[in-house]
Amino acid sequence: MAGMAFKYCFIACLTLLALRTIPFASTTSLEVAPTDVRSGQLVSRAFGLPPPPLPDDSSEVTASPDDVATIDTADGDTQAAEKPLRYLILPATRSSKEDTDKVYTDLVSKAKDTHPLFSKSDDDLGVIFWTALLVPSDADQLKRDHPILTSVAEDKAIRLEGFRDYSVIIEKRNLRRKRDEPKTIVKQPNPPDQLKVVSQPTKDNKVSDLKNFAYREEAGRGVTVYLFDEGANKVHSEWTTQPGTKRWFFPGDPNDPRYTIDRTENDRARDSHGSCVYSMAVGPRFGIAKNSDVVILKHAAFNSEDPDDEDEEDTVESATLDGMAIILADVKELKLQNKTVVNLSFGVTNALEVASREKFHDLVKELLANDVVVATASGNELMYKNPESEDRTDIDDYPALFRKDLTNMIVVGATNNEGKTWPESQRGDLLDLSAPGDEIACARREGNGLITHSGTSFATASVSGLAAYFLSLPELSERLKRRGKTAQNVKDLILEKAYSRIDGEIKVLYN
Repeated sequence: MAGMAFKYCFIACLTLLALRTIPFASTTSLEVAPTDVRSGQLVSRAFGLPPPPLPDDSSEVTASPDDVATIDTADGDTQAAEKPLRYLILPATRSSKEDTDKVYTDLVSKAKDTHPLFSKSDDDLGVIFWTALLVPSDADQLKRDHPILTSVAEDKAIRLEGFRDYSVIIEKRNLRRKRDEPKTIVKQPNPPDQLKVVSQPTKDNKVSDLKNFAYREEAGRGVTVYLFDEGANKVHSEWTTQPGTKRWFFPGDPNDPRYTIDRTENDRARDSHGSCVYSMAVGPRFGIAKNSDVVILKHAAFNSEDPDDEDEEDTVESATLDGMAIILADVKELKLQNKTVVNLSFGVTNALEVASREKFHDLVKELLANDVVVATASGNELMYKNPESEDRTDIDDYPALFRKDLTNMIVVGATNNEGKTWPESQRGDLLDLSAPGDEIACARREGNGLITHSGTSFATASVSGLAAYFLSLPELSERLKRRGKTAQNVKDLILEKAYSRIDGEIKVLYN
């Protein structure tokens, strides 16, 4: 019996030895399955704080211990296998096709994606970005091999600051109003107080004494307003009775598992942010550009690991850049220059990668150069200030900070209906004017109800509506619509008409 046991053991050992020589047992070509990387979520939580210090050569992408897994190879050695991460690859603006083709070829050979690479390009700007699943060492090599790349960095989650506003749901109400007969001047009876402010003749006229909102009947007709936000409520009368055409876009990579592209045509924000912005800009009851065409771009939602996480404002860098690129492409394709306004009622902190900020800047600059008016919020960060925190009185978010050199952008703060600056509204030298944004009424995300909101987001929507309103007036066409100068001309007119309702306070919009 002992001899038989030895025989079987000997055979088994020979079998195991033979198996070690089979090629597929080697791990040298093993690919690790794509991993859902959420480390960027930590960055989004640190809004308003400076990013961690970078190494001396910040262009180098190196693997951290968390990026490396260990695998036992067939010969008993332990071999490191890097986890693929989702990278955002940014070439210099207006790089040559020859150079970007070389990057693309190299990128395809290194990418671990099982689907075509996600990218955006523009006839004038060239390739705007790619996203790809790469192991850190390949990302590092890609950056070294291609000097045109300004950044090869993880595609991080970001916090959209402007979506954190005060809101209180108020009673449902039938908002349908009688249609006014076509005429030059329309008087909207019993308007919300924030609209009374827009046509308030002088500061001596108390808002409470005004009975109407007076406006020209064109009210944005023939002008397109892009709202890059959280969506809108399609069943609300602010939508169903608004006569303009309406289109939707859903920015982002549909194959990226880290976030959700919700293609439902609704408002995903629990606080009705998108619906309120929509109604303040173009709604028949609350808006200024009541007859404009509308394009909704719905922010992609980062998939939080915490099911109870209510911070639905998180998105990712590439999806934000994609939304801006979609607007630019749409304007060019449909030849909407000189008759377009883009509303950006959000802000991104310094946690945004430097190269991503620069690309964001270039996209805004190109829109302005294509005679598109761009309005953005100054920020609400004073509502979160405490004695231990840094001073956030002045504007410190993007895209509002782009106003430092893109002087034809419009940066908007918030006041109450009497013209006093809302305490939480950020200010400083980059602020151009304000509009009502303190406990204003607007459309709710569900049904036909109302909600009260406070925030610079909604003040910005009013100024965007005013820009579209002025662009629709025929007698202003020659003054405003001049190639390469339309954005500045519209801004100049808005500031020319705006005036302070209280001595010593910021100018407030006027139509």
